[in-house]
Amino acid sequence: MQKQPDSANGEQTICPVPSEITAIQRRRLSELTKITLHLSFSHTLSANTPVVFSSRHGDLHKTSLLLQQVALNEDLSPTQFALSVHNSMVGQYSILKQHQAQHSSIAAGDASLHYGILEAWSLLQCNDCEQVLVVYADQKLPEIYQSFDTHPAFDHGMSLLLNKKPVGTRIRLQRQASKADSRHDEAIELHNFLQSDALDTKITTTRDQWFWQRVN
Repeated sequence: MQKQPDSANGEQTICPVPSEITAIQRRRLSELTKITLHLSFSHTLSANTPVVFSSRHGDLHKTSLLLQQVALNEDLSPTQFALSVHNSMVGQYSILKQHQAQHSSIAAGDASLHYGILEAWSLLQCNDCEQVLVVYADQKLPEIYQSFDTHPAFDHGMSLLLNKKPVGTRIRLQRQASKADSRHDEAIELHNFLQSDALDTKITTTRDQWFWQRVN
């Protein structure tokens, strides 16, 4: 997991950008896009490996600035608008990496990571798909929105390379519909489980419960 500390604590929040990206290209990247590219560039993929990007809020920092400009009757930058849409980050990865395989973007509230994984699982059911890269990233909300939600508490992201054939740890995931309060971040809970020796865990989101289990 890539974690960005809270700048309010006096810590730097700059995510390293892959060296393959030129200085001119870097200047156009938001912090969320930098996290996404840092994670996705860390994997070596075959030419036909699909990529699934998921995020609860997307690039809300960029979007909120555009909304402020609208409120002030200012002209919007077409480039900044294009880079604010939810699929812009995986699109930029496709362009910068020249990766022309299928890619998709998922937004599913506080279960965005899990539904991104379900999207990847559905792709793995195709005969010609052997692996799928899932990249999840999210940021602490802009201050104007923090009274509505406190998650995530800091900028962070994670990536998972899912394989059709057993490679390394085998894990089973089951979903059960259930309305409940989500008090923790799904990505942090999943990361903690994957880094532990626990045999199973339950992750609760607003509309679902997700049961993870290691399989021998």
